[in-house]
Amino acid sequence: MGRAFADMLPYTLGLIVSPFPVVAVIALLISANGRAKALVFELTWLIMSWVVLVVLIALLGAAGAAGHTRPTWVAWLALITGVLLLAMAVTGIRRAARRRESDEPEVPRWIAAIDTMTTPKIIGVAALLIVANPVNLASLAGAAITAAHEPLPLRQQIVLAALFVVIGSIGVLAPYATALSAGGEGRLHRMRGWLIRHNGALTLLLILIFALLFLAKGLRSLLSS
Repeated sequence: MGRAFADMLPYTLGLIVSPFPVVAVIALLISANGRAKALVFELTWLIMSWVVLVVLIALLGAAGAAGHTRPTWVAWLALITGVLLLAMAVTGIRRAARRRESDEPEVPRWIAAIDTMTTPKIIGVAALLIVANPVNLASLAGAAITAAHEPLPLRQQIVLAALFVVIGSIGVLAPYATALSAGGEGRLHRMRGWLIRHNGALTLLLILIFALLFLAKGLRSLLSS
């Protein structure tokens, strides 16, 4: 279990640094009744991330990914995922290169409206950010491929998934701790502005990192088989 967790740790980076969930929590915290709404978002984020990861591990295990000899299709899956992520990164870099430096980053419509959302909508946004954001989904997929490779009992896989999600959610949980400190609201406003301004660069960097991780995992498995 310890080796599997160590191999999963690099994939926590995507969840920790992914900017949009952090911006969403900050936007909720600086709104009316913000702490309660942010808590709903964070609980949904934790539970949904854990459920998705456990389901992915179970599906991969049922498909024969567990065991000391990794099936060839798992290597090809990692390789194809890496190629797709690399294509996304290249496309994003080209789009960013065409954008003028003077252009102000646009605040996504859902971020601007999140402080007025009802509880069900907040839950929906938190869940959607996990499955629709390529960085977050790549983090969970990479962790699932790594965890499924180890022939561990279901109970240990569930604990492994929970540890991964808790560590990966440090970035989402940090604004809540900031809000509880003195002068926290001012820092939250500055954090929100910085994350929105640099969201594109952070996302592209994370996609590129994960593309290389998946490519390396796939190529290493294919070359060693």
